[in-house]
Amino acid sequence: MALSWALFLVYAVLTALLAWRGGRQSSTGAGFAIGSGRMSWWVAGITLGACLASSATFVIVPGFVYSEGLPALVGFTAPFIAGIALGLFVFTGPFKERTRGALTVPHWLGERYDSPALRKLFAGLNVLNVAYLVLITVGCGYVMQAALGVPYPVAVVGIVAFVFGYTGFGGAGAHALTNTLQGIVMLVVAVVIASAGLDQLGVTWQSLASTGWTAPDSLLFSTPGEVWLVPFFMGIALTTQPHLLCKALYVADRAAVRKMVVVAILCFAVFSLVLLAGAHARVVLPEGIAQDQVMATYLVEAFPWKPLSALVSVAILAASMSTLDGLLVAIAASVGGDLFERPSVSRNRLVLAGLAVVTVAIALSPPQLVLILGQLGVYGLVAASAGPLLAGLFRDGRLHAVPALCSAIVALIVHFGLALTVFDNPGLAACAAVAVGIPIALLPVPALSAAPKREKA
Repeated sequence: MALSWALFLVYAVLTALLAWRGGRQSSTGAGFAIGSGRMSWWVAGITLGACLASSATFVIVPGFVYSEGLPALVGFTAPFIAGIALGLFVFTGPFKERTRGALTVPHWLGERYDSPALRKLFAGLNVLNVAYLVLITVGCGYVMQAALGVPYPVAVVGIVAFVFGYTGFGGAGAHALTNTLQGIVMLVVAVVIASAGLDQLGVTWQSLASTGWTAPDSLLFSTPGEVWLVPFFMGIALTTQPHLLCKALYVADRAAVRKMVVVAILCFAVFSLVLLAGAHARVVLPEGIAQDQVMATYLVEAFPWKPLSALVSVAILAASMSTLDGLLVAIAASVGGDLFERPSVSRNRLVLAGLAVVTVAIALSPPQLVLILGQLGVYGLVAASAGPLLAGLFRDGRLHAVPALCSAIVALIVHFGLALTVFDNPGLAACAAVAVGIPIALLPVPALSAAPKREKA
């Protein structure tokens, strides 16, 4: 445990130094949100790839593979990665080209539709990402508890204070530089974790195959459609999240955006190898372990050699932080700048302080399956934004805000209505909401299409 602490402290010091360096770009609201706008494509690509992964990938999702076998392994990999790749290639380029000074997705929507109301609505909806902040914090807390011997409540408070603190100081510059470090560590350790059970690959495959291609009692993978189609469509939809789409603004031009996306997808594919740990855990661990704690338990069993166990544990903490700080930059820049329409670093930091309090309060007493909570909130934001974003990206000319506002509101009602009453799988509810919201956003408004553009003060 002493070695784990030593590695963690080295990592924390390096992260703090990188945050300090990145913070020199964050003296303004624009610098806080997107940095210099001339970031290297490979740095931005690793940053984006690290944001796609998180403690959900490295800690929570392997527990679903342990419990449900092959359907979970397939659903969280092949169709999901394919959907993310398609979404990033389709959306990031047009988003970059149609952006003229916007710093966030709500800012972009407000400019594209010439609607302060739409900008404020989506800035407010960003708070739905609190559910995902809780998911990441909980996963990180479990790993710190197992690896460093820190009581879970202390781990939650400590990780929130550290990540929220360096993000508030450094903004996008700190986020990108720290994610580059985190992403490189994650790439190495994902391969190490996946290879830990290769000596028993035959037994592992037999265990996976015994579950079949669907899990009838699963919340997420009870039908072939939930295994293949829902992850694919939600992978596409998830690329519209503000902290992912805004990475297109980090680099100089569309050519750099394409290179960034290629690097990000390759990184995320390697990160996803860590799900094999859930498959190996089915063989080496007893039944009945709580899903959200499977990974922390498995690491102790799979890596008895102390130095390697310490390295793996610190890498998983890095995975948790990599998405956490990206989300925080996007949420703070949006809520702090878009609700008031004047970007301010001090206001962004106040938003972060409020988010920290809420995140700690919920994470100290998390729900039984924290991934479902995270999906419920994130998918709600995705469902609301899908229609307005698609119309804004791929329709020419002036767009009226009424269809976009109606699309967002109806999609939210459909998503939460179905998720809380009909579907156990939040992805099914979100797919239905997106299917309803997109046609509404694409409705023409002929009587208003020729109206003069609102003059800005």
